[in-house]
Amino acid sequence: MDRRFWRERRLTLLLVVATVGGLAASPSAWAAGGSAAPVVPLTAENWEARTQLQQTLFAPVGEAAARRPVIVSQEQGAAQVSFQVQSAGGAVFFVFANQEGKTFPLVGTGTFIIKRSLKDGALLQAKVFVQDDEGSFLRLFPQGDRSTMDIFLYGEPYQAGVELPLPLDRLLTSPLERIVSLTRGSVDWSLVFPPSQQEGDVRISDIVRALRPRLPKLRDRDDGAMDVSGRLVLISTGKPDPKGGGGFNCSGFAKWVVDGFYHPLAERNIDIETLRAQSQEERGGRWTGPFEEERDPFFGLDWTRNLARDLAEARDGTMPDVTDLDVRDATRFAYVKDAGYPVGQLRPLLYFLARRAPGTIYLGSVNAAGPAPLVAPAPAGAPGSAPVGAPIMRQHHHVVVLFPYFDAQGVFRLVVMERNVETSSESLARRYPGELVHLVRLDSTGTFVPPSIE
Repeated sequence: MDRRFWRERRLTLLLVVATVGGLAASPSAWAAGGSAAPVVPLTAENWEARTQLQQTLFAPVGEAAARRPVIVSQEQGAAQVSFQVQSAGGAVFFVFANQEGKTFPLVGTGTFIIKRSLKDGALLQAKVFVQDDEGSFLRLFPQGDRSTMDIFLYGEPYQAGVELPLPLDRLLTSPLERIVSLTRGSVDWSLVFPPSQQEGDVRISDIVRALRPRLPKLRDRDDGAMDVSGRLVLISTGKPDPKGGGGFNCSGFAKWVVDGFYHPLAERNIDIETLRAQSQEERGGRWTGPFEEERDPFFGLDWTRNLARDLAEARDGTMPDVTDLDVRDATRFAYVKDAGYPVGQLRPLLYFLARRAPGTIYLGSVNAAGPAPLVAPAPAGAPGSAPVGAPIMRQHHHVVVLFPYFDAQGVFRLVVMERNVETSSESLARRYPGELVHLVRLDSTGTFVPPSIE
């Protein structure tokens, strides 16, 4: 038994629910029935191992809980499957983990975890990971002579209460494809299991590899960006920093990335003044107008929209409308006008976007609601000058660049870069809890050469 498998201390947490199985039949038993081509990766299947150990699965619970770990060889699916039994929280868990290389990762596509009660041996539920991600799994429950299934992808509910026409105890030794076949009419399985890598995914991966070695060479500077000719300047003045040096803030960094596509087309960088242009007629309202000059609450929104639009114009010769490149139609996620989506949902959101449009980069403007730091003047003739608080309004205060793609093994990767460093979606969620992020699309096609920093 590989030691790494036993060191997986997350096991108890991941055993909140158990695993699935199926009928003790070969895949051909239903493939011959005319079902569509399987979407389950062949290496995800471990039904043979579960079939070989079915006497343990259905043995008296005390006897089953005492079963020692074993490695099971298979003719189909994973070459070998690790089996172990764990007890926690008044339940016993039977874990089947597929071999990947030299290890048996608990969080891996096809891992089955079956849960029974330690008190009376009753079958409680089952769980199967559908991707190499701890938040992506099926959860099955017994319901008389039938079963029900919930599906989670990247920690978010995808589909709930899907009915299967077989009792759960009959779904403990069959291939995963059996469950897919039984629910093909009610579940879009093509979005559930890992996809094959597309040309767009390769482009994003190549861009990330081109950027990573350059990040340590970038300098951090408030209000810093690169101008049309390649000089490091201040965004507010368009002139070099009087303190010397120069570098990027979050907005300047995003511009530097986009200039990597823009400069090979236009032989210059994007003009900072065009990026600062406000589109007051397209966002905000009459109550935000008085605060545009002092507070500039929509700076990040305007900046990211203008970056994407300027690049599109350089490519096609036509300037898109202000909102044409916004992400407003993400399935299963509610869009807030000019504010976007919860920062905490970025990973599942970008997963679905990457499935729908491989090879797309996203510029994000993080924003939150708060009181405007300005006061209205006292009415003419009024005694004193008691300030009147300004209204609550959203402030777009941070810009990020998001690179979602699937690697050669179909594993989803979400690379987050912001203000000259690589971070993560988890880091963003920790730093900006409860905030929203507005997204605009950026096509990754074409030559990409980040401007050099002298």
